Amino acid sequence: MSQMGAQVQRLHKVTTVPQPPFSARNRREKAWIEEDFPSSARTGLLHLLNEAVSRNYLSGWHVVAKELRRIAREPLRNYDPHYIPSMEKARDDTELYLIQIGWEQVYDFCERLHGHLAQDIVYDEVVAITKAQSQLFIAEEMQRLFEEENLGYEFRDGVVQRRGKRHTIDQINKAERALADLKLGAARKHFSKALRHFRDRKKPDHENAVKEAVCAVEAAAKELFPDARATTLGEFVKWATASESNLMPKTIGQTFTGLYAFRNSGEGVSHGATSGGVVTAELSEYVLGVAASQVILLADLARDDEQPPF
Repeated sequence: MSQMGAQVQRLHKVTTVPQPPFSARNRREKAWIEEDFPSSARTGLLHLLNEAVSRNYLSGWHVVAKELRRIAREPLRNYDPHYIPSMEKARDDTELYLIQIGWEQVYDFCERLHGHLAQDIVYDEVVAITKAQSQLFIAEEMQRLFEEENLGYEFRDGVVQRRGKRHTIDQINKAERALADLKLGAARKHFSKALRHFRDRKKPDHENAVKEAVCAVEAAAKELFPDARATTLGEFVKWATASESNLMPKTIGQTFTGLYAFRNSGEGVSHGATSGGVVTAELSEYVLGVAASQVILLADLARDDEQPPF
């Protein structure tokens, strides 16, 4: 193997999906850090940038500094990538503006770093590392940084999204695996909408998060149990708890009808009701977690129902 080829392999080896760091896996349940990007996280981001530049996933400090100047609305400055003092100035400016800009602007920069600044790596007119591979490295390291710093956001699909409590996240991940079933197309769309509404960093929509989460449960029930011939979640629960089907105890069925009732009565959720209470961030996360658990339960009950009676 040529020296250049060995260098390419050494510098540009793409990592697999990383396990959360030890500090995150063993951290006791506590509130995420929201509406902030603390100084320690900014230092960690600077280390990430240094690694990305050294691996050529970014074309150099000049593009990083120019993007940060744009976000900070500082005057335009063109750095010379072939002049060492100019690159040193770009590196210093990067650190300066990472300290100065607001927390929302740092998250904006993270998205631009992944989507706009990552690049193909070309040697002798051949693409050695694709932009997608560069983005994979940045996304994995970004998520690791967010976990290490206990930030209340995650880096998913190229954007920064609000996260919930760890238990909620675990249930959502399990529900998403259950919703991968091809039969659950409608339920999957509703659940994805609910997550988008809840995770929107700049303007979370808790009312629509609740509505879509309950719609996901309703759609899953109808898609997994067509014999129920239910048009609403309430009708499905009546069928599921009847002695003829005996799919679930009435007490468990009440948890489904309770969630459905909140969807219909919560202020601004479904029918403009004002008597069911305001949908707060805490309530929308609770509904997401419960809806995820109900989707998992329905998927498990459907699998048991389909097993041959040996």
